[in-house]
Amino acid sequence: MALVAVVVGAAAPPGSPASAAIFGPDTRTPVSPTTGYPASATVRLTFPGGQCTGFMISERTVASAGHCLHTGPGGTWRPNIVAYPGSDGSNAPFGSCAAVQLFAPVGWTGRSNAPGGGDPAHDYGAARLNCTVGTRTGWFGLGYPTQTTTGSCTTTQGYPSDRPGQWTSSDSVRAEDANFLYVRHPFTSGQDGSPIYFAQPPVSALFSATDWDELCPRPPVLVKPCPCPPPPPPCGDCPPITVAAILTTNPYATGPSLANNIATRITPEIVNNLMQWR
Repeated sequence: MALVAVVVGAAAPPGSPASAAIFGPDTRTPVSPTTGYPASATVRLTFPGGQCTGFMISERTVASAGHCLHTGPGGTWRPNIVAYPGSDGSNAPFGSCAAVQLFAPVGWTGRSNAPGGGDPAHDYGAARLNCTVGTRTGWFGLGYPTQTTTGSCTTTQGYPSDRPGQWTSSDSVRAEDANFLYVRHPFTSGQDGSPIYFAQPPVSALFSATDWDELCPRPPVLVKPCPCPPPPPPCGDCPPITVAAILTTNPYATGPSLANNIATRITPEIVNNLMQWR
């Protein structure tokens, strides 16, 4: 897959945030404080006219949806992207960092001399920052399953523009194919680029561990090809969380994408590209 990188500086039109897609009750819950991992490594990205979510994948690099970084075929790179890791409402416990280089595959950006681009399967990218804040926030790992994930529980967290601060929700994989996971996490503008990872929802007074086992299977085993050393999350010895998909798109078209939100799933190709951009 051809890759594209740009040093930030060129002008670009304002963002085109996703519209709202909430199925049934809005199950998002606030995350505060955000100084503990993985909230610390979940990033609010701002740019003129919009905002998105990203997640740290190294001490200096944020991964996100491709459309959060580049407007797509015939478009341009977004200017003046600023990252706020672990943003908590109006509080930025880890400060802010500017994006100095943006990356996305040609499958998303298109080529200047040929048609193409805008492929939802390539709607991902990364922003390299002018700081190494990841040494304080920790970062996420990347991986992909080798067996079916339909029915597995998932968690996501990000920065919706319809409410302040960071929010999280739990759901299960409703359907899948080679390029996407189809989920019903509440999804409004600003949550584009949020990490999705497999996890058992927390046990509560309403649901026991046995209840959750009946609702969805244990998380699938993920291939984790990243050769990098483990991150230093603020929680000390806890293992890094492995992202399996990036929340990108509201319902559209036909099939499972008509009745679900869409997440671009992490594949070996995407892992390789993101590792190059770290």
